[in-house]
Amino acid sequence: MNAPALPEVVSGKFILGMPEEEYHSHPALSASGMKNLLRSPKHFRAARSLNKAKAEFDIGHAVHARVLGIGAPMVEIPASKLSADGGIRSNDAKAWVDAARAEGQVPLKPLVFAAVKRGSEAVLANPKARALLETPGYTEVSLFAEDEQTGVKLRGRIDRLADSLIDLKTTTDVRPQKLRAAVTDFHYDLSAAVYRELVRLVIGEDPGPMHLIFVEKEAPHEVRVVRLSHPDWVEGGSRKMRAAIDLYARCVEFGHWPGADDDEGPITELEPPAWYLPAVDRLETDL
Repeated sequence: MNAPALPEVVSGKFILGMPEEEYHSHPALSASGMKNLLRSPKHFRAARSLNKAKAEFDIGHAVHARVLGIGAPMVEIPASKLSADGGIRSNDAKAWVDAARAEGQVPLKPLVFAAVKRGSEAVLANPKARALLETPGYTEVSLFAEDEQTGVKLRGRIDRLADSLIDLKTTTDVRPQKLRAAVTDFHYDLSAAVYRELVRLVIGEDPGPMHLIFVEKEAPHEVRVVRLSHPDWVEGGSRKMRAAIDLYARCVEFGHWPGADDDEGPITELEPPAWYLPAVDRLETDL
């Protein structure tokens, strides 16, 4: 994973090697924050004030560290410290995990540790993924800039920036129909738009399309590389980004962070999905 000389910065900041905690504690608006905003400003505020359990992200962080060669190293929790059902319940086990985190490590149970190793090896063995990762570029790039229309401060952290944007994702299923759902459910199109805009603002260049390297969390750890270059993905992600930034600017201006249904408008009429009655028909037929 060779890295060329640092690019000339037009505006904002281009940072390599920024500590993860320092990046995530920065108050600038990120793609993750925009995703919460599009759910509701109330969710955005809650996510900023509440600390999520780190274990929720351990697998993804560990795969990133092993594949990209950067980030917190993973460490295997000794089986002897786990309870009979594999839980972290004893004071000794909790103390061991806390000490590992304090040293900047990602503690994983033995089965998860083995799965992360297999998944990482699967990514590096995939010819499409490896070709992308070996293209000269920059790893774990932190970008900071100011939105031109609103002045909102933005940030983004790209797994790999080469002649395109590259992001590594763990998932449960890499079949194309499942990945389409993942892109829409997790707003990866929005992330692509934010990263693309930040690269444009910071170094004045078009970074090319977003490539997503998906690897399954469980055996056989299949890998699929996809590209979000279709005009609909590009337009949709850009429109989501614009809506989220504008919403954030309004909330900051008025100091109001409402929930999705906090207004005095009509009660939502919840319509059934198209498959609902056909499913009932099949149920009656099977009785």
